[in-house]
Amino acid sequence: MQMYQTSDRFEIYTLLATHCELAGCERDPDGRVHFMFKDRAKCQSILTALLSRQLTVNMHEVVNAIRDTQAIFIKK
Repeated sequence: MQMYQTSDRFEIYTLLATHCELAGCERDPDGRVHFMFKDRAKCQSILTALLSRQLTVNMHEVVNAIRDTQAIFIKK
């Protein structure tokens, strides 16, 4: 299974809010944080649904994803 990597905050929020499994994160030399998710196909499917306006996500999950991500961005 290939991983999906992104530094796009909206993708990160969406993938976390839809319970994609996080494999880890790392900061590059430019200071950007890259998140790695375990199931590339699942992530791409979710992001395709998002872009085509077919994805429905619980707002509470999105808020939690933003909070969790901000803690990582600040911590690193």
